[in-house]
Amino acid sequence: MILTVELEGRRWLCDVGFGEGITDPFPLEAGWKEEQDSGVFRLQVEDEWYLERKEEETWQSLYKFTLEERKIEDFLEMCEYHQTSPSSIFVQKSFCSLQLPCARLTYMGHRLISTKYIKGGGKVNTTQELTEEEIPGLLRDKFGIVLSGKLIPKDEDIVIPSQHQSTFSSKPDLNTYLQRVGITEFSASSMQPSLSKLRILHRHHVLSVPFENLSIHSGEKIIPNISWIYDKIVLRKRGGFCYENNGLFLWVLQELGYQPRVLSGRVKDEVTGVYGPQFDHLILTAEVDGRRWLCDVGFGDGIIEPVPLEAGWEEKQDTGVYRLRVEGDEWFMQKKEDKVWSSLYKFTLAERTYEDFREMCEYHQTKPNSFFAKKTFCSQLLPTGRLTYMGHRLISSKYTEEGGSVKTTQELTEEEIPDLLRDKFGIVLSGKLIPKDE
Repeated sequence: MILTVELEGRRWLCDVGFGEGITDPFPLEAGWKEEQDSGVFRLQVEDEWYLERKEEETWQSLYKFTLEERKIEDFLEMCEYHQTSPSSIFVQKSFCSLQLPCARLTYMGHRLISTKYIKGGGKVNTTQELTEEEIPGLLRDKFGIVLSGKLIPKDEDIVIPSQHQSTFSSKPDLNTYLQRVGITEFSASSMQPSLSKLRILHRHHVLSVPFENLSIHSGEKIIPNISWIYDKIVLRKRGGFCYENNGLFLWVLQELGYQPRVLSGRVKDEVTGVYGPQFDHLILTAEVDGRRWLCDVGFGDGIIEPVPLEAGWEEKQDTGVYRLRVEGDEWFMQKKEDKVWSSLYKFTLAERTYEDFREMCEYHQTKPNSFFAKKTFCSQLLPTGRLTYMGHRLISSKYTEEGGSVKTTQELTEEEIPDLLRDKFGIVLSGKLIPKDE
């Protein structure tokens, strides 16, 4: 994004948002050349305008532009792209750069780069290596910056987007989905709505598709679009969080005639006891023979089969003992842990649309106070337990008859994690994973 201003009938190019660009406004005139504190610049025009900078005796283009006027709202999508895509320098490198008189100071990754500009064009760089412990003090002392969250230093190569990141053209196919979740005894044409078939669908999905948020920590933007989710979960054999898993299951139930409805849940924080905001969790209901059933294939340690949407319902499943409790117009999904009932989430029966969850899907990918932004995880339900990767740990859980679980933990090095994800969960990421457990 660039600016121009008009002063006394003359247009001036203004750009205070480019790392190594002009320090003073620049006349918007073809062929203009000028030396400033940050180097020698010129404007060239060949259908498009080019801002160029002189390096030694060579002119290099910094960027090109046209004179078509835009609005700041036009940049929202690319602002989001540069926060999330592995093909963006802003995702792959952590940096802070400040212009000084005839010089520049730049922090990048684990380096401090001091630049001195040479008259006539060119520069001399000196580099100092930094430890991770030195970086917060350096940012404070050299740049006056104190961050509220933990910085993850990065200085990585730019990742060229894969086909799956840049486009999705596969038409969702029910038979391919059934194969993905391990249902081989039925075809889509034989899956007429029934409670037994709904149980099979629900159970096979949670036993086949991981609950995971690895996209958020490997530079892949999660798009709440059924074709994109189908491509990711079914064709690439990945998993997802509730907006993805339950989003895909919504499409399956619609295609098979279960008249699904979308409900909004609010997840309870295990530490603070506070429930999340509206649209924090996406839940589904399906109708069979005039009876409504709660379906949720997108909650980490939840039900393995649909449950009747009836107050006071209580049932032991493979994953634990669950019940539904109602207070006023709020329903509470609860799980029994060592004879104590704990709420997993609460919800109302107000019907929603899938599009209602777009803002919260974005929130959970980008906000530092989101559980999904603070922790990298991948969790797969097993017939008698659960296998969970989180941060630098592998957690094996075995469910007990009383409704609890017994856990064992294995510490992991960063180098072991990609092989573990491939061998234990069948997941190969296209971008580099940044493990987090904060």
